[in-house]
Amino acid sequence: MFIFNSLADDMLPVIRCLGAILCSILAIQISNDDTTIKLLPMELFYVIIWRFLEIISRAVALALFAASLKLKSLPFLLVIYFLSVLAPWLEFWKNGAHLPSSTENNSNVVGTVLMLIVITLLYAAINFSCWAAVKLQLSNEKIFDRRERWGHRILHYSFQFLENVIMMLAFMFYRGEGLLNCCYTLVAIHVIIIYLLGFSFMCLFYHYLYPRKSDKIL
Repeated sequence: MFIFNSLADDMLPVIRCLGAILCSILAIQISNDDTTIKLLPMELFYVIIWRFLEIISRAVALALFAASLKLKSLPFLLVIYFLSVLAPWLEFWKNGAHLPSSTENNSNVVGTVLMLIVITLLYAAINFSCWAAVKLQLSNEKIFDRRERWGHRILHYSFQFLENVIMMLAFMFYRGEGLLNCCYTLVAIHVIIIYLLGFSFMCLFYHYLYPRKSDKIL
């Protein structure tokens, strides 16, 4: 049983990484009007490296933070998650709190709202670990924004970088007894550097290698 639990823990970052890669590819399809886009090997390589570095650094930061503070880490983690949940709804209310026009004529308004809540929870769960690659717009008929928004992208990574720094500082000052047999400061610096490397690969991909439907349609 211990072997299976250990294997599951080891496979979790890999599963998250694969999910993040799929999110990126699906976002490319959505932003190109759902046209089937073929990623070249170099483009796919950059996506894999970007997502792998992002997920690994985030997973390590969360694990070390939770292991150091134990139950004391729960309020901070819940705040991070529910901020991602509330952000689309705050924008929804700011835009006038109207459901998309396609749902306003639907008699089952409660079902529509529940569906949007579920979508928001899933969207927040993705953003908790990594960037979802699209922006959720509850007041829009298409739900997901197809436009490339560097502002949204930079804002997400800035907040997540700040969260990682806070978690690594907590890990350094509230280090668990016998948690690691190495320099805690060095581990924290490595985690931050890996996250910044992932962000750098993301910028390179979107700036130089982002596929356009004009020459990448299958």
